Amino acid sequence: MRDQPYALLCGLLIGLFFAPPLLAQSLSPQEIAKKAAAEKAKKLAYAKKYAWLAIEEMRRTGIPASIKLAQAVVESHAGTSPLATEANNHFGIKCGKEWTGKTIYQYDDDRDANGFLIESCFQAYTTIRESYMRHSDHLLNPAKVGRYGYLFTLDVLDYRAWAEGLQKGGYSTNPLYAQILIQTIEELGLREYDLRVLNEMNSGRN
Repeated sequence: MRDQPYALLCGLLIGLFFAPPLLAQSLSPQEIAKKAAAEKAKKLAYAKKYAWLAIEEMRRTGIPASIKLAQAVVESHAGTSPLATEANNHFGIKCGKEWTGKTIYQYDDDRDANGFLIESCFQAYTTIRESYMRHSDHLLNPAKVGRYGYLFTLDVLDYRAWAEGLQKGGYSTNPLYAQILIQTIEELGLREYDLRVLNEMNSGRN
């Protein structure tokens, strides 16, 4: 029972991350429920639309489709963020030293020597499929093996361990990132896509 207050606090903080506008308005319980349902419907529609890409990449690289879809939902706000709509970047991947492709600049969390917020360079893609592939390549990058390499030793069905590993690897500066991914996977039932791929693989071996 000692963990209950902590769990409630985490749930509240995650709720604040997902629906900050709700606190800025005086809404009735019915209006809040309606907005929450609309938000969930938007996320579900996104997941169903791009599940084939996540499945394709799981077959190619072993990254769980549930994790990829959850990250895409969170990072792109279900495909509605400026980075997603203007640059097809659904995973918030920045340029880095090796990137030589198209770019787009937006304010994020980068600061200059004086601590002032400056625009960050993000990768820009021609297609959304390219974004999904680049996300896989980002996690598989040999230069980042110290951050993400051990993820590929995990059980592909252990989405919790993958989510926690992404947070430990520094994918996001949000201290609740792992919990947000886990909640997204469970809320949208994304684990079914991992099971689908594994069943296909097992059927192919028989």
